[in-house]
Amino acid sequence: VTGRVVDDKGAPISFVTALLFNEEGSEAIAGTSTDDFGHFSFENLSDATYRLSVSMVGYGTSVSVFQLSSNKNLGELKLQTAVEELAETTVTAEKPTIEKSAGKLIFNVQNTSLASGSVTNLLLKTPGVVVIDDIKIRNRSTTVYINNRRLYLSPSQVMSFLTNMDASLVKSVEVITNPPAQYDAEGGSVLNIITVKPISVGYKASVNGGYQIGIKPKYSLGTTQFYKNDWLDFYGNYTVNRRLEYKNQDDRIQFFDRGVVDDVWITDFNRDTRFYSHQANIISEIKLSKKEAINLSANLFYVPNKEFDNHSRTEIFNSASQLDSTFRTQSDLSNQQHNLTFRGEYKATLNENNSVLTAAGSYISYMQDQDQNVSTDYFLPNGDFIRNNAFQTLSLQNTDILIGELDFAHPIEAGSFTSGVKYSNIETDSGLDYFSTNQNQGVFIEDLSDSFLYQESIYAAYVNFSKQWSKWKMVLGLRGEYTDVKGTSRSLGQVNTQEYMEWFPTASFEHTLEDGNSVGLSFVRRITRPRYQSLNPFKYFLNDFNFNGGNPNLVPGINNRVTFSYTIANKIFFELYYEKQKNTLSTLSFQDNVNKNIRNIESNLIEDLQYSLDMVYSESITSWWYFSTYNSLFYLQNEFFAEESVREIYQNKTWGLYHQLYSNLKLSKDRTLSADLTSVYFSNYIYGSYDMGERYSLSIGLRKSFWDNQANVSVGVDDIFNTNNIIVVSKYYNQDNSYFPKPESRLFRFTFKYNFGNTRLNDRRRNRTIKEAERLD
Repeated sequence: VTGRVVDDKGAPISFVTALLFNEEGSEAIAGTSTDDFGHFSFENLSDATYRLSVSMVGYGTSVSVFQLSSNKNLGELKLQTAVEELAETTVTAEKPTIEKSAGKLIFNVQNTSLASGSVTNLLLKTPGVVVIDDIKIRNRSTTVYINNRRLYLSPSQVMSFLTNMDASLVKSVEVITNPPAQYDAEGGSVLNIITVKPISVGYKASVNGGYQIGIKPKYSLGTTQFYKNDWLDFYGNYTVNRRLEYKNQDDRIQFFDRGVVDDVWITDFNRDTRFYSHQANIISEIKLSKKEAINLSANLFYVPNKEFDNHSRTEIFNSASQLDSTFRTQSDLSNQQHNLTFRGEYKATLNENNSVLTAAGSYISYMQDQDQNVSTDYFLPNGDFIRNNAFQTLSLQNTDILIGELDFAHPIEAGSFTSGVKYSNIETDSGLDYFSTNQNQGVFIEDLSDSFLYQESIYAAYVNFSKQWSKWKMVLGLRGEYTDVKGTSRSLGQVNTQEYMEWFPTASFEHTLEDGNSVGLSFVRRITRPRYQSLNPFKYFLNDFNFNGGNPNLVPGINNRVTFSYTIANKIFFELYYEKQKNTLSTLSFQDNVNKNIRNIESNLIEDLQYSLDMVYSESITSWWYFSTYNSLFYLQNEFFAEESVREIYQNKTWGLYHQLYSNLKLSKDRTLSADLTSVYFSNYIYGSYDMGERYSLSIGLRKSFWDNQANVSVGVDDIFNTNNIIVVSKYYNQDNSYFPKPESRLFRFTFKYNFGNTRLNDRRRNRTIKEAERLD
C-alpha cells in the first residue's frame, strides 16, 4: 500500500504519522511516517479490509477505509490546515523537545525559556553540543548552518555571530552527525539552526528586549515583522545589542634549561570588552505562479566599534622560587567589522511528480579593521622601573565570496533522488603593519609586517538517493569536490598553491525490528580545509613574549566515520562509532625554553582517532514533565610533531564522559508557566597538546505567558554554581604551560516579548522552513 500526503494547496507534507488498523480494530498493526516528498508505504500485508489514519500537529486527521487484494496506491490524501481562533479556545500542541532519527537529533526550543538570551547560551543546553572556545559535536569542530545555509566564518567569528543572535528567533537546533551529500563536505558534523517563520495571512509583529548580567551588564532590543498575502511572504528582523564583558585568566609557564626548571612565569590577565552590534535580516518569497517562486534575502551583521581593554601583570621566579622581575602589559584594541549577504533563489516545480529545480546565487562581503596598541613596562623585584617597550599594529581584512548552485529533487515511490552542482569562490586581502612606538615615535618594522592574498575556488557535484520500505530505510550519496587554493604572502615572498580532487561517499541503512525497535549502520567521509587566516604566515603579538601565527604549509584533514545505532521504542537511542582523521587541523602551543617565549601555531596533527558510545533518552514522564538525557563515553587519541622537544612525536590520549540532563516542567494548570533545568558534566578532554579537566554546570529558566499568549517573560540563571570554567594544561617532555580562562559563565538573564498584529490565525505547517536565511562571512 502506497500513498502521498499533501496539504490543502497540494504541497507535500513530511513527517506525517500514518497508522494502519484492521477495519474494526482499535490498535494499530503498522505505522510509518512520510518522507520529504510526502510519500508513505506499507508492505507484506494480507488480503483484508483496513483503516488508515494520517495526522499531524497543526492539521486535521484523514481516515480512509479500503479493501486490499493486491498492490494498492491510495493516491493523494489531503490534510486540511487546522486554524484556531484563540479568542474562542486555546489549543495546546505538545511536541517532543527532542526528535531523533538516523544521523540527526532535533532539539525544539520554540516557546520554552531556553529561547531567550543568546544562541550561544542555547547551544550550551543542546544535547551533544559542546562549546569550548568553538562549537564541537562528537569532540570535533562543526560546520554551522542557518536554515540549511552555511556560515562562511572562522570559529571565532561564528562564536561572535551566535553570541549576538537572539535565541528567541530559533525554532529548533539540528545536530546532524551523518550529513547527506547535499551538504558541503567541509567539517565533521553539521549544526543547522532553524529560525522561526510564522506564515499567517496578514500582518503580525513582535518586539523583544533582554537583559543579562554576570559581572558586566548586557542589553538587547529587537523587533520582528511578518507580512503575507497571496503572492508575497515577507519576514524582517532587527536586533541591537549593547554588551559589556569581562574575562580574567591565570597563565603559568615553566621554562627548562637542560631538563631542570629555570624560570616560572605567572600572569594575571584581565580584559574588559565594550561594543554595540546591529543585526538585520530581510527575507521575502514572491510567488510567480502555483509552481514558481523567487526568494530574496539580505542579512547584515555590523559592529561599528568593539573595544578591548587588556591589562596583565607577569611575575618571573627563578629556580629557587625567588622573584626575579615583573612586567606589566597594557593592550588597547579597537575593532570594526561587518558581514553583508545578498542571496537570490529561484524554485520551480517541473511536473506532476512534483520534481523541484532550484537555482541560487549568493554574494558575501566581510570587512574587519583593527587597531592595537601594546605597551609593556619592566620592573626589578623591588619595583624599580627598568624600561618600556611599545608597539602598534594596524590590520585590515576584506573578503568577498561568490556562490552559485543548482539543485534538482525528484520524488520516487517512497523515496527521492536529488542531485546538484555548486561553485564557490573566496578572495581575501588582509594586511598587518607593525610599528615600534617607543618614545612615542612610530617606526615601521617591515620584518614584522605582511600583506596576504588568499584565493580559493571549489567546484562540487553530488547525487543522493533515499528509499523507504515498510521496515527498511536507505540513504546513499556521493559528492565530489575539486579545490584550487593559492595563498600569497607579499612581504615574505611565499606562495602556497594546492589543487586536489576528493570524493565523499555517504551511506546509511536503518531496519525496524519485529518488536518495533530499530538498528542502523552508517558511513560518512568528510574534509576539513585550512582557512585563509590559518594559512597566513604573519604573527599577531599578544605581548612581547606571546604571539599567534599561521602556517602556509597546512594541508586538508580527511575524516572517516562508521556508526552503529540501536533505538528502543523511539525513546532510547544508542550510537557506537569509530572515527579516524589524518592531518587534523589544530592549534598547537610551543614554548621556546631558550628565548623564553610561547607561540600558538596553526598545525596539522599526524592523526587522531576516537571511539564513543552515546545514549539519548527522551520521554514525557507525566503530562507536566518532559525529561531527556544525553550521555557519551569516549576515548580520544592524537599524535603530533613536538617541535621544541628532542623526541619528535608525542601521543596525547584520554578516556572521558559527557553527561547532560534536561527537564521541562509545566507549573500551572493552564500551562502558561514552565521551567527548564539543564545540568552538564564533562570529564577529561584533549585538544592538540592540551588536557582539560572536568567541568560541571547547572542552569535554570522560567517562562510565563499571559494576555492570551500575546506576551511572555523569561528569567533564568546559567551556571548557577559558577563551575563551568576549567584549567587547560599542556605538559609533556620539556613543555609545561597552562592557563585558566574565567569569562562570565554565571549569567542572570531576563527577556520580554510582546506579539501584536494578526496573532489569532496560525498556520502550524512544520514542513515549511526558510531556505534562504543565510548569514555568511
